[in-house]
Amino acid sequence: MTQDSHNESRQAPIAILVNGPSSSGKSTLCKALQEHLVSDSGGDQSSAFYRVAFDDIVLMIADSLYPISFVQLQGRDTSTLASREPHDGRAAWEYVGDVATDEHPRVRLALSPHTRQLLTGLHRSWGEHLRLGTHLIIDHFIQDADWCDEVLDVLQAAHANVLLVGVHCSVEELERRESSRADGGVEGRPRGLARRSNELCHSHGLVYDVDVWTDRQTTAEAVEAVISALDSARPLGPTRRVIADS
Repeated sequence: MTQDSHNESRQAPIAILVNGPSSSGKSTLCKALQEHLVSDSGGDQSSAFYRVAFDDIVLMIADSLYPISFVQLQGRDTSTLASREPHDGRAAWEYVGDVATDEHPRVRLALSPHTRQLLTGLHRSWGEHLRLGTHLIIDHFIQDADWCDEVLDVLQAAHANVLLVGVHCSVEELERRESSRADGGVEGRPRGLARRSNELCHSHGLVYDVDVWTDRQTTAEAVEAVISALDSARPLGPTRRVIADS
């Protein structure tokens, strides 16, 4: 590596891509990680990290386009919804049951075509932040392979130094957390999303720079593990992902 390319690499924006299933504690980790990194920067906004998330897409969508099942889970009135029944094509997303190989329910997200387009726009916006020199912590739930392809393409095109973080948790703990969240609050999740997303999120061949287990480590320990690996952040290349033979 030449001195110029070495300096360019050092000056490149950093993207910490945190990927894991629903109810795994990604948001808690990302918030704590952000506070730690901002503290380390001495409050310098230009070198601080800023947090973006897959869940930001919900903030872009009008409440009336939420799926009936989601609104019912929150215990809210469904009379103002555009969708009159589940899977009628009028909601921005739906929860779809997948074929189970055992007695445990499995549910995944199914985005409407327009919401999938919104996700593309969200991914691309992260690339714009990185091109402007903003360091990002990306709190993601990479359910589908095409989502993975898209976000990696965005990070590579932005010439970011990327740290890949895998967030793991036992299925038993995921489902315990999932059950405790279905309480009528905005964080409610349908039963089966945690189990299915645990199977899907880590199935895209990503080679993580650091793995954390939120049912074995405290948040502080997980943050320290990510901080310790931060020097491993580097441009994306073919060795960062293993694609299984079809």
